[in-house]
Amino acid sequence: MENSVTVNENEEVKFEIVEKVPKEKIQKSLKLYSDSTSIETYVKIPFALFAVFILIHNVFIAGKSYDYQTYESIKAIELTIVVILGISVIIMAIIAMSKNATIKKELKEISNRYGIKKEIVQDEFSALAMHLYGGRGIVLK
Repeated sequence: MENSVTVNENEEVKFEIVEKVPKEKIQKSLKLYSDSTSIETYVKIPFALFAVFILIHNVFIAGKSYDYQTYESIKAIELTIVVILGISVIIMAIIAMSKNATIKKELKEISNRYGIKKEIVQDEFSALAMHLYGGRGIVLK
């Protein structure tokens, strides 16, 4: 990482966190951010599967007549699928929130240890992270 980022040919933006904080600390936080952002991407998969599941249900099962045993089996299978999808979303969300909490803790520590305002750490880290990995950035409270 450099100490500055070139925006235009004549204009450079200096990041205070890049100048004052060791690369290893920033890299560690950026790695966690990358992991968190990729998990947020994977959360979309169960929702897409849920939409496909509803489509399959409506096309092949809904509106048809079944005997009681078959109906109960179909209902149990569908409920199991919905529960599995729900649990997978919850687990992914918990992992992402845990990583985000760790990032926030590390950024607050950087702010305190290196005497940089929290707002500056937040803005500069978010700009750097969003530039490298996309996502929404980090908000420190």
